[in-house]
Amino acid sequence: MRIKRSLQAAALIAAAVLLGLFTVQGTYALWNATAVATPGTVSAASFDMVLTPGTGQATTMTLSNGTAATVALSPNGTLGPGTPVHGALVVTNDTNAGGQFNTVITAGTPAVANVNGGTLAGYISVSGKLAATTAECGNATGYLGIGTGLASLPVAKTASAIFCFQVSLNPGAPTSVKGQAVNITLPLTARQCGVSGGC
Repeated sequence: MRIKRSLQAAALIAAAVLLGLFTVQGTYALWNATAVATPGTVSAASFDMVLTPGTGQATTMTLSNGTAATVALSPNGTLGPGTPVHGALVVTNDTNAGGQFNTVITAGTPAVANVNGGTLAGYISVSGKLAATTAECGNATGYLGIGTGLASLPVAKTASAIFCFQVSLNPGAPTSVKGQAVNITLPLTARQCGVSGGC
């Protein structure tokens, strides 16, 4: 009689274990069924910097085809010995990335090239400064040689940095350079804070 009850108890335990395995397997199958996610859309944030010269015509730093934008700065007057000219450029952090996205904008070393074989470039110097308003660009104080670059402080999303550039003619320039022209190129770069050395 004891043997029969032991067999019945063993069968009941075996059934409970089997039922337990079925439950676990059923739950596992349910997990598999709900673990599949439907495909979604992933969008990359834009890293747009808007360049606005004194003329007010804004453009993004990188065009839609991936090339760098070119912005022309119009000087405020006529360049002459002792009479520098200047221009303002507003650079706005226009990214739509989430979270904090501060950037540092750097104006690189200027390149001055003669037009039509002239010699004027040798008598031109370019300097720059950062300002709180574009009107400050007209104040001759504070301009320094750009050298290896002029960098802004970190610029937050929707905020701007104002760069002032001044072009001067060496007072000892010969009269032969009168009427000559030069092209001045100032490369701008923008870097997100925390990337490649931070801010």
